Formats: sequence, C-alpha cells, structure tokens
Amino acid sequence: MKNKSGSKFIRETCVAGATIDVTIKYSMASDNSKRAPKHNPSREAVIKNNDRNATKKLTRLMNANFVPGDWHVIMTYASVPDQKEAKREISNFKKRLAREFKKAGKECKWIEVTEYENHRIHHHMVVSYIDPEVIEKQWKRGHIHFTALDRTRNYRKLAEYFVKETSKTMRQPGNETKKRWSASRNLTRPIIKREIIMPSTLYEKPRALKGYEIDEDTVRRYEHPFTGIEQLEYMMISTDPVPRLKQWRKGSVVERDETYRRATEIQIDMQSLDGWDFV
Repeated sequence: MKNKSGSKFIRETCVAGATIDVTIKYSMASDNSKRAPKHNPSREAVIKNNDRNATKKLTRLMNANFVPGDWHVIMTYASVPDQKEAKREISNFKKRLAREFKKAGKECKWIEVTEYENHRIHHHMVVSYIDPEVIEKQWKRGHIHFTALDRTRNYRKLAEYFVKETSKTMRQPGNETKKRWSASRNLTRPIIKREIIMPSTLYEKPRALKGYEIDEDTVRRYEHPFTGIEQLEYMMISTDPVPRLKQWRKGSVVERDETYRRATEIQIDMQSLDGWDFV
C-alpha cells in the first residue's frame, strides 16, 4: 500500500500495568483533503467501532489500576428498584465504601457499571482489595458475589463483558445512566503515545519486546469503518512479576482519540443519526 500524499500511518502505544497495547492505522487527521472518507459507514458499523474502542479504553484503565486479588463484585437487589432508586443506592454504597477504605488506611479505586436491559437491575464493580466482609456490610439491598481478579494481569475479557452488559442500556432514551461506566477519580490514566511509521509496518507480524510476550488472542486485523483501510491491533503482557516499562518513551502524547468520528466530520446525513453513540 502506497502512502497517500500528505497522509500518515501511525502506531499508537499504551503501557497499562503489565500490558502494552498497540494499534497500527492510517491517521485520518493527517489527511488534509475535504473529501468524505472512503466509506459511508452503517449505524451498526459505527456502534461496533465505538464498542471496540470503549473496550480498549476500559481495558487500559483496569490493567493500569487493578492487580490479581482485587475484586470483581456483583450486587443484586432483593426487591427490584426503579432506575432512579438504583442510581441512588449505588451512589450511597460507593460513599460508604470509601469511608471504610479510609478507616483502614487503604486507597479505594473502583470502576462500576449498572445493567438494566437484559436482566433485573444489578451492578458490577471492580474494586481494590479489602476484606470482603467490609464490602458486604455496605451493600444493604440484596445479595453480593465476589470473584478475585486472576493472575493474567490482563483484564480485557472483563472489560469486554462490562461494555457488552451496558451496550444496549446506555442507548435507551430514558436511561438514567448516561455513561458506559463510572470510575473513582483517583484512577491512574494510561498515557497513549503516537509515532509516524512506514505503511509496510502494518503488514509485519507483531513482535514482542524484551520481557513481554504477545497475547495471540488480541491480535486483530480489520477494516476501519470510516477509511476502509485495514488496521492492526495487538497486546503484549509482561513475563516478569514487575513490568519492565511504565510508560512508552517514544512519540507524542495523544491529546484526543480520533477514533470516534462525528457526523459533521464524516459527512453523514444528520437526520439518520438518531440513537447513534458518538462518545
């Protein structure tokens, strides 16, 4: 593939905990032409692309802030509340939990999603480790289930599950939850770096850095719905107990994620966009 005049291929790299994720793609921001992109994507293609990138963002947050032994907690209700009541209950629960962590001299980090659509209202939360009895005492409305985060140190599948759980719910017009997830303010925010590369790099086989190995389940080549150009994604995981890298040294910091393209930028008829998820 020849490089377009004035356009660039880039590699985005993000170190998050024990993982490094890499995306190799064509940079739409570097194309100065006023033309519409190659494809006029369908609503389904936009939703799929946004869900994929939401999963990537959430995976980075989980991998950067949680470790094996931290908790994945599911909270259900003995009597089913309405959405406003559930929103109030989970908010109060988080406040009580934060106080208990503070009493114990521990930092409370959490990410939470609420599901309304496919099952009875319930909440999922990833939270820093503390004695499970402390968490259980703060949930006063029903049952609570605990699962310890595993030793992989890559919580991509859990992030995928969280996004899948709320993908329909968040698009409902009357939904009380306007975000895919909520998170504590003290989370470490992984830094994404961007480098210009040769187009041929897109077709090379991913190679792990020293002290890391490729997670083959994450290697994915697919056509971008807006450019129609293939792009590559993959992750690598540290083979050492303490990861060698804490941040990618090369490239410039990504100030804005250009993956989410708005209607005015891609020249789509605005009247056809009801219910589209532009994050």
